[in-house]
Amino acid sequence: MSELTDEGSRLPEFSPADRDSRLPEFDPEAVGVRSPGPAERSVRIAAPLKARGARAEVSRLLAGVAGERCVNDALLVVSELISNADRHGGGLREFAAGVEDGHLWLEVADHSEVLPESAAHDPLVPGGFGWSLVRRLSADALIRPWTAGDGPGKTIVVSLRLE
Repeated sequence: MSELTDEGSRLPEFSPADRDSRLPEFDPEAVGVRSPGPAERSVRIAAPLKARGARAEVSRLLAGVAGERCVNDALLVVSELISNADRHGGGLREFAAGVEDGHLWLEVADHSEVLPESAAHDPLVPGGFGWSLVRRLSADALIRPWTAGDGPGKTIVVSLRLE
């Protein structure tokens, strides 16, 4: 997949070969109000969902498998991704999270093809720090186009190490 840009550009062309094979796939039929995954270590929730509900699900997933600092970082990333989907992405489509192989992975799908932007380097300009924060706290971050066929959009996928 092409490198991310910070100019609010459109998504690059996507091919199935660009997929990160470490990210789990879900059956589209499983999407619902709340669909727990294998061994209750993953969840997929269709919109509407607010950051508070997503944080509660991530807290549940991380109970007993992550330390306090990791949980706090994960909850901050969840808040940023959900609020940015609402604020800049035309609203949340879907949220998914799971614990696998020492990582927490998060997927947030929205209705916009516009890529997130990092902060302008002017401290007097408000906002724009969320995407930089998400990338700093995440082990991996990628963006792929929404391919369900019901309009434009993207899915942001991040992975955080469980330490």
